[in-house]
Amino acid sequence: MSSNADERQLQDFIWQSKKNQWIDPNRSLLYADQALLLAQDIGDKKGMAIANNLKGFCFWTFGDNDLAIEAALQALQIAQREDYPLVQANSYYILARGYMDITDGAKAREAILKAEEFANKGGDWELISSIYNLRGVILFISNQEDSALYFYNKAFETAKSHAVDSLNFPRIISNIGECHVVENPKLALTYFNEAMALAKRTGNQIAEASISDIIGHFHLRGKNLNTAETYLQSALQLARSLGLRRVIRHAYAGLVDIRLLQGRGEEAVVYLKQSYAVRDSLLNTSKVRQIVELEAKHTLQLKEQEIKILENENRIQTIWKNLLIALVFFLILISAGLYQLQQYRHRKNQEMLNLEIDYLTRQHRETEDKYKASLVKETDEEFESQDQKLLRVAISTVENNISDPQFGVEKMAAEMNMSRTNLHRKLKSIMGLPPSELIRSIRLRKAARLILSKVNSVSQIALLVGFDDYAHFSKSFKKHFGVSPTNYEEHIKAQQEVPQDA
Repeated sequence: MSSNADERQLQDFIWQSKKNQWIDPNRSLLYADQALLLAQDIGDKKGMAIANNLKGFCFWTFGDNDLAIEAALQALQIAQREDYPLVQANSYYILARGYMDITDGAKAREAILKAEEFANKGGDWELISSIYNLRGVILFISNQEDSALYFYNKAFETAKSHAVDSLNFPRIISNIGECHVVENPKLALTYFNEAMALAKRTGNQIAEASISDIIGHFHLRGKNLNTAETYLQSALQLARSLGLRRVIRHAYAGLVDIRLLQGRGEEAVVYLKQSYAVRDSLLNTSKVRQIVELEAKHTLQLKEQEIKILENENRIQTIWKNLLIALVFFLILISAGLYQLQQYRHRKNQEMLNLEIDYLTRQHRETEDKYKASLVKETDEEFESQDQKLLRVAISTVENNISDPQFGVEKMAAEMNMSRTNLHRKLKSIMGLPPSELIRSIRLRKAARLILSKVNSVSQIALLVGFDDYAHFSKSFKKHFGVSPTNYEEHIKAQQEVPQDA
């Protein structure tokens, strides 16, 4: 039996967890855990569901999407059984965030629509505003900027008209700014600065880290490298302290581009490896499989609830018979699926084992070389890793042949004394892009520098960097930089007119 004191303590834990969601996710998770334990002890089902949702939100914040989805499904199971509309809305909201981050757009859209449906029943305007904002994010990821902007504005107006806590506004304002980056960068920066100031004023550290990263990439787009690095390093530091792995990974990606533009390829490789390490920790095959298993478990739990209802309506015999048939069919499908999964895992495990052996061998050699070099006091150049050497040689090879329009992956592999397949595999593992993309990127970056230097006409520059078809050059350039070659200089000047202290 629960006492009034227990109930008050439970509500205090829940309130403390909500209060710290955007400020200190680690503290929020601590209070959510305490709330869940107390709710279980006193048998408060609604408290258990709310605590699970609070935990799910924290897990999503840290990038643990499998744990977030698991917690939200547990909350949803209770909320559906006990008919708590707002709790269901929160559960679907967290599920939408989790599915969005694992790039399952269909499930994310389905979950956010259900979240909106249940939220409207409960009248929680803060939650409704957050749902509108997340709908915008899902649309923005799908390159539907106009629709995204509509929902961002709807989220802002809803929050404003219903006096929602100002803690919720920075992320909405920042999202609005992102919709204007291409067409009106000055306006975008105005929104970003407003969002940043509000995040700091309200103590919303999660928004502050995310917006710092966004502003850093904004200045990177305008080639304001020093300003961009300042914001990205700030975002990286704050994200590390909060455990925000998505922000950490995105900040590293920006620092990789900065180092490449500065011609510091070796440092770029270091940042790239750090980015990949964070990416791999966010999602792997086992986590995807765990999410699928959780969904299947949740589906079975819902069916069990339906069976109990039907038992009360004197139809238990028919239902159990149908369920048995379905279960047998389901087991057959599961057995076949598990067999295929086992075969797939065997192949993947073999591949991962080979890669792990390569990595450990290379790491051992590098450590041994460093140790030997320190004994004979050789130059720092000997500490260069094999990946760094390969990347440096690859970039040098492309630059040496940049004016040759026939220079492609085959010639590149030949000059580097490698097979095309091996070159593709190596560069893909280091840079995350195939050799053809690396060649194109170097050509276009060189072209951009020549355009700003005004050494020749744009058509002559296209020939200098290996494009014998100007239309193809113009199309590739616009796809890479967002503007045509003829408008690139004007675009850069417009970017540089943005205040540097922004």
